[in-house]
Amino acid sequence: DQDNDTLKEILKNSVDKELLVTVYNSKTQTIRQTTIIPSMTWGGHGLLGVSIRFCSFQGANENVWHVLEVHPSSPAELAGLKSFTDYIIGADSALHESEDLFTLIEAHESRPLKLYVYNTTDDSCREVTITPNSRWGGEGSLGCGIGYGYLHRIPVRGVPEVSQTYPTKIPVASQSPPAQYTIPTTTPAAPPSVGAVTTIPPGFTIPPSYITPTATSNAQPTIVSAVQAVSAPPTASPIAQPLTVDPTLAGALPTTSMPSPQHYFPQSTTSTSYP
Repeated sequence: DQDNDTLKEILKNSVDKELLVTVYNSKTQTIRQTTIIPSMTWGGHGLLGVSIRFCSFQGANENVWHVLEVHPSSPAELAGLKSFTDYIIGADSALHESEDLFTLIEAHESRPLKLYVYNTTDDSCREVTITPNSRWGGEGSLGCGIGYGYLHRIPVRGVPEVSQTYPTKIPVASQSPPAQYTIPTTTPAAPPSVGAVTTIPPGFTIPPSYITPTATSNAQPTIVSAVQAVSAPPTASPIAQPLTVDPTLAGALPTTSMPSPQHYFPQSTTSTSYP
């Protein structure tokens, strides 16, 4: 953990050149790589424009001091410290142990002290100048509570997710099967022959869905798709049947003279029956 000039020499040798560096973020506890270009003409002091101190990151997230309740009219309130959301992460001198901050505060009694403070609400760091004063009228030299330890560390922030952009048009896959696949085809069996299924008068047509096959088999019934024409003779009059009277009732019936059957049905009429 001794300071050295290795990084300074690397920066001097990479002036106006791209330099790939690996950065550890104690806030998100992640490591990333970024490219910087050291320059002497950027308009300020140094090659990068940042303050760098050589130290080990081991335990870096432990050396923070949590600002608790801030009392009114205290040096802490006058300096702008905020209750429960401010964390003291450093000062002008190195702070390696929990007692280093309190020793530094006592050494700056009635003198301005510069602190580096991180705020979880704003997610930002700022410089705070505070003047410790044990005679401010309250408890302590700062007038605020200070927490240290595991329960007072900076909360780990999640890395923001990058929103994914989806195409507006979704490509439609080809509906044709791949070349290496063969789709089997089957030829339906011929339907069994069905004879005449009903008697159809001439001039009438029966829909196929009303025709019932007369033959049954293990195969499923087949609907006849066409109706064969059936020839029938011309329309004929029905045959007249003789009237039969019960002999026991003959005396009770009035005498009636009936015309001859030939009067209504000529002899030329022939009977016809359908198969």
